[in-house]
Amino acid sequence: MGISMPGVFSGIDTETIITQLMAINRRPLNALSIKKAKEQAKQAAVNDLAGRLETLKSLVDKLRDANDLRTALATSSDTTVLTAVAGAGSSEGSHTIIVNQLATAQRRTHTAGLAGLDTTVGQTKSTAQNVNSVADADATWFTTSSNGATYTLDFGTETDITGVTFAADTSYSMNQVAALINARSQALAGYDAAAVELDGGQYKLRLTAEEYGPVGSLTQTLTAGDAVAELNDNADWSKTTGLAGAFVYSYKGTTRTINTAPGTTLTNLRDLINNDAGNPGVTASILQYNGTYHLVLGANDTGAGNEITINDALTTLAGFDSTDIPETQAAQSAQIRVDGYPSGAWIERTSNSIADVITGVTLNLRSTGTVNVTLARNTADLKQDLSNLVSIYNGLIDKIKDYTGYDEKTKKSGVMQGDGTMNTILGQVRSSLVSAPGGFLGGQDAYTLAAQLGFQFDRYGKLSLDQTTLDDALSDNYLGVLALLGAQGTGSSTSTYVQFASAAEDTTAGTYEVAVDFDASGNITTARIRGDGELAWRYMNIDGSSLTGQSGNPDEGLHLTAVTDGTPGEHTQTATVRARRGVAGAIYRYLDTTLDATSGTIANKRSRLDTSIQNIDKNIATQEKRLEDQEKRLRAEYARLEATLARFEMQRGAYEALQQQLNATNQASQK
Repeated sequence: MGISMPGVFSGIDTETIITQLMAINRRPLNALSIKKAKEQAKQAAVNDLAGRLETLKSLVDKLRDANDLRTALATSSDTTVLTAVAGAGSSEGSHTIIVNQLATAQRRTHTAGLAGLDTTVGQTKSTAQNVNSVADADATWFTTSSNGATYTLDFGTETDITGVTFAADTSYSMNQVAALINARSQALAGYDAAAVELDGGQYKLRLTAEEYGPVGSLTQTLTAGDAVAELNDNADWSKTTGLAGAFVYSYKGTTRTINTAPGTTLTNLRDLINNDAGNPGVTASILQYNGTYHLVLGANDTGAGNEITINDALTTLAGFDSTDIPETQAAQSAQIRVDGYPSGAWIERTSNSIADVITGVTLNLRSTGTVNVTLARNTADLKQDLSNLVSIYNGLIDKIKDYTGYDEKTKKSGVMQGDGTMNTILGQVRSSLVSAPGGFLGGQDAYTLAAQLGFQFDRYGKLSLDQTTLDDALSDNYLGVLALLGAQGTGSSTSTYVQFASAAEDTTAGTYEVAVDFDASGNITTARIRGDGELAWRYMNIDGSSLTGQSGNPDEGLHLTAVTDGTPGEHTQTATVRARRGVAGAIYRYLDTTLDATSGTIANKRSRLDTSIQNIDKNIATQEKRLEDQEKRLRAEYARLEATLARFEMQRGAYEALQQQLNATNQASQK
């Protein structure tokens, strides 16, 4: 908006008038903004309560399996032999454990060792040493014939060193021969191929390839003149072929090839093995002993069968075959005996951490010996979780009251006042804590109500837990407490011929009537089921003697087994079957449905709020466009008013000038 001023001709403060008119017209927009803020506040409240419900769901998830709730505290009579950690499913008792041997990982050590960490272990070059030695490298080594001699020297795939020419009837020292060869190798390949070496007090000529690796061994070819006896025959040369420097090993079914490069050191080789992206679980290290440095290969996993093997056929790195790196520590499995079992044999495991011998207990072996492991009942974690449940529930009560109630002190309503969604959710949770969970029956189960464990509600709906009552219940019937809280997939039957086998997560907990019809041969012909209080029967799936509830029914996933009692002819067996789900399982199942990201109550609530805010945003955009157009229209109208007044002012000025002129003319004519 540009700079605005009061009307020049009208003297009207148009800016103030427009501002006031726009303020009046902005009221619907302001109302929409307030409404949006309220909806956003509801969004924040729903998200807060949903987070608290998720926390409650996570807690009851820990409590909904009685097997996980049963834990013990483990102590070892000798922690230098082993330590023990008890977890979910462990139960009280005492065990005698003999540790015969520990699991170890294989080690292979390069026994010869190297002089230093920077000693080269990489690729080698092809070489050829002349076996004809001389005491003086400057003395005559050989004399050519009257035809002289010309040779081509060749290391396999490399550039041929051609035209090595020895003049006719000429004597040559070993140093002169080396100089002649180097003159040609420099000219053709740019390197010195020949060198004179002192070996055991004698001088020998050595030729070396230009490149590292298996380029091929030396060949010497007479191309002109007469052969020089000291150079011509293969017997005159001790030849070696260059090596690629590959180190190949296998571990746990995986073979790895470590390729070295010119100048690779012992440290480099270690790092190449450790940094290999495909390393299957072998760690290389270096051991210093008596001034030498030894490569050590260690298996990362303990236990027999986890051995490192070196492939001699493919390993070309000199001095690193399997015989050069022998096994210095064998891979072996741990051996223990528990409570005298197995007599005359051992329980073997590849690790020193053993978690599958005593249910719920992990044994960490440290040395050989005999220990007693004592498992004492642990209820501390369970009691703490139940106390946390009370705290989380009461926190929800307080928050829901803040969001839906009315504060007498501040005279303000909560952002969700009048919305009963959260109270309904909490009411369902409360119902699971005050009523018997599905499948539990007084007189049949030790405990059927959470109140028997010490849970109580006051008149304000707050939950509490009487620790004395809980302690008494745990002392009187520990397994009964665990069942009431975390029974899952358990049940019973009143008939020995129709037996409860299991129940699935989707099975509705409760009591069912079952009727199974047999033919004269004792085969099941039909199986019917209905819930307590239902009139209509439903058929069950039959597979031999196995009966299962059909998908989509309350008894879905219920598994029973039925056999005839031997009654002659066609007959029917009946039973009352109970499928139990504990208090925590009932709360979890309800919360899982309520918090479902697609179809849950919370998701639907969020969706409605999102839609409401989106509609408000559309209305706000419409109102903002209307106000923008209206302000433009008002400014245009006042601008036209000023233009009209300006024209009137101009006309008035012209009229006054004309009038003055007429008056002057009349006065002149009268004179």
